[in-house]
Amino acid sequence: MPSGPDSTLLSTLPARALLGRLLAVRMSLIGGWAAGVVWLHWGLGIRMTLLPMSAVLTLLVLFALFTAWRLRLDAPATQMEFLAHLLADLTAFAVLVFFSGGATNPFVSLMLVPVVIAAISLRPRWVWLLAAIAGAYYALLLFVYQPLAVADPVAAYGMHLGGMWFNFLISAGLIAFFVTRMHAALRVRDQELAALREKQLRDERIVALGTQAALAAHELATPLATIQTTAHELAGEFANDPDIGADCRMLEQQAQACKRILTRLAARAEDGAPAARPLDAWLAEVIERWQVLRPDAQVTVKLPADRRSFVPPDGLEQAVMNVLNNAADVTPDVVEFSAEADDNGLRIDIADRGPGFTPEQKAQAGRVLFSGKPGRGWGVGLALTHATLERLGGSLTLTGREGGGTRVRLRLPWSPSA
Repeated sequence: MPSGPDSTLLSTLPARALLGRLLAVRMSLIGGWAAGVVWLHWGLGIRMTLLPMSAVLTLLVLFALFTAWRLRLDAPATQMEFLAHLLADLTAFAVLVFFSGGATNPFVSLMLVPVVIAAISLRPRWVWLLAAIAGAYYALLLFVYQPLAVADPVAAYGMHLGGMWFNFLISAGLIAFFVTRMHAALRVRDQELAALREKQLRDERIVALGTQAALAAHELATPLATIQTTAHELAGEFANDPDIGADCRMLEQQAQACKRILTRLAARAEDGAPAARPLDAWLAEVIERWQVLRPDAQVTVKLPADRRSFVPPDGLEQAVMNVLNNAADVTPDVVEFSAEADDNGLRIDIADRGPGFTPEQKAQAGRVLFSGKPGRGWGVGLALTHATLERLGGSLTLTGREGGGTRVRLRLPWSPSA
């Protein structure tokens, strides 16, 4: 919990939650006081000091309007700001009680409501300060007040008992309203904090993994060049042997593909903006590059006939390849790739006929590192893909397929240009 100066942000909830609930309580008290004054003055004939009480209520309405305007500013609240709101409400309430019987007013105990709100929202020293001020106001109202002009003592006693009963209902309702709303908001905040901590831990692991990948890419450049040269020489030496020659050519192609990957990685490190190209052409190039890396995999492709300009976001191609690799690793059948695009975004579906995921794995997919392919991966593919799409404002979802297997859907917001 923060322990800085008074300008420190509130440790429980943002301004919109705290001040919004306090505004609701303030408006209900304004309405209650206005109705009470009208009922006593004109309904029961008990003369009230209308001018000062109307002035106080008008100031409270203006303060409520200011608070509503304040809530439109997406700025954090401070301990002192919220304390000032509570103190203003408490002072206005004490002035109204002064003009309506002082401590004999059955609604005087409503001055406890700001103290209860402070106990939930503020640090202990400010709660005790507000409680002391409320106690001082109450003590002052025992001796200094304007009595109500009630001629019949019996009627006055009955009104006092009825007012105490009504005051109890109002106090219980206001406290229950504020406390339950506060606890609900606190639960939401705790859930958001837990999700934020989980995302931070995942991002830290991915950043560490990216650092290691960059170092590995730098070290791999030399051995890959050696492999490519050797494979080329062996392919020429065994050109007449169809089996060995084909294997050497495939090895050379794989080395070339790895070299292209390292070249693209180096280009991204230099912050080079990717060139725009037609969406269908970019998708076809991604599939083609993946097929070079996975010549053993079979894939059916359904691409949109969309020639609008598309600038591939950084990391999207690798995210798609991660899912394709996962699908090819687990499926004994053909991998199905399809894509659709409209003015709202891009959707890519990759389906397989593998064993699928358990409900627990679906809930964790992309959030923790795990692998459903023992001996064939480290479980980082989905985590990297999920993090990439989340950074781009997209999403990754896993659903089961009828007949077995998994469909992975990648969604990405996109505003295409012609």
